[in-house]
Amino acid sequence: MFFATSAPHALHSSNHRVVARAALANLASRATLNAVPLFLQPMTPVCPTATLADFQQAIDSLDVPHSATLPLYARRRVLEAAGDRCPLCRQPYIRDVPRSFSAPVIATCVHPFLGGPLTAENAFACCRRCQQSRASSDLLTVAELPECLREQRARILLLSHNHLVPLPSSVSLPAYREALRARHAMPRSRVYAAQADDGIGMLGVSSRYGDKQSKGLANLLARLAGKPLAREKRRAVYLLTDDDFRRVVWQLIDANAWVVGVGRRTELRDFLDHWWLTSASVSELRRGTPGGVSVPSPVLEARPVKPSTERMRRLAARRRAAQERAEAEREYEEANAAMEAVLSARRRQKAFPTDPELEVEVLARYGRASRRLNAALGY
Repeated sequence: MFFATSAPHALHSSNHRVVARAALANLASRATLNAVPLFLQPMTPVCPTATLADFQQAIDSLDVPHSATLPLYARRRVLEAAGDRCPLCRQPYIRDVPRSFSAPVIATCVHPFLGGPLTAENAFACCRRCQQSRASSDLLTVAELPECLREQRARILLLSHNHLVPLPSSVSLPAYREALRARHAMPRSRVYAAQADDGIGMLGVSSRYGDKQSKGLANLLARLAGKPLAREKRRAVYLLTDDDFRRVVWQLIDANAWVVGVGRRTELRDFLDHWWLTSASVSELRRGTPGGVSVPSPVLEARPVKPSTERMRRLAARRRAAQERAEAEREYEEANAAMEAVLSARRRQKAFPTDPELEVEVLARYGRASRRLNAALGY
């Protein structure tokens, strides 16, 4: 049986359903914005060969200005938590004139185009003048940076996109985080790279997204290892051999550069060919499975041994050799005594002086003891 519903009651129920749907959509959008960074780096395409024109065209499509805007609730929360003065220049805010240079605005600790997430935890308030002068540069370039912002930057960098660290998967998660923090001690910048199957490597340093110090380091490393192909106002492109490319690109990663992959090899040979992989999960990086790609373990160089450690190892080796020699001599003396007993019994000229099986066992024991003693004495 169906009951008819009056028009006002049906309209009221419909409004409730619309409000509920809007609330669920708002919660879903907040959860998505809090969980996923704004600009996800896509899977780097394979690159059989690389040309300057193709590389520059790829950079032009990626190196575009972007304005990152936080959700309204996040902006309100950051502005409400802002004090009376700008944390960067220590000048008081002028809230009466919203468009003035002293008005508080929203800034990010790590720019989304440098791998930072678009969340309220990555945001802070400063004056418009400081934000425009800083732009996308790292907070470490700010003179007399407050300790609270330095700690916030360190936390956000661990939650942002990071490259792999050449450590075995058996390393603990805190040790892996410490290795990432060592990288984060330098300002972060953005570099473009392509590695082709034919052995050609290209590096592009753009004038956008980063500070002058980091860009200068990238230009210096690329120029020393390769040769410039194009130098323009907006970017510089360098050509490198495959070995030099692998060495320089990991030097840039260790200098906290966010290397954006434009092209990669079809067949990845070892750990070094996985330079283009990034992940916002430290656990994925430690396991060597960023983005679902299985990365082989790095080939680690042997660490230099201290002279004191070498002395301790030599002393321990001498102690072990002396102990082995003493045990071998004792075993030989016991085996020799048993052998002498068998020989003396044979000299008695009896029909059956000893058990034949016992003779075989004593002879085998004497042989083992003799070989061990000769090895301990170095013969």
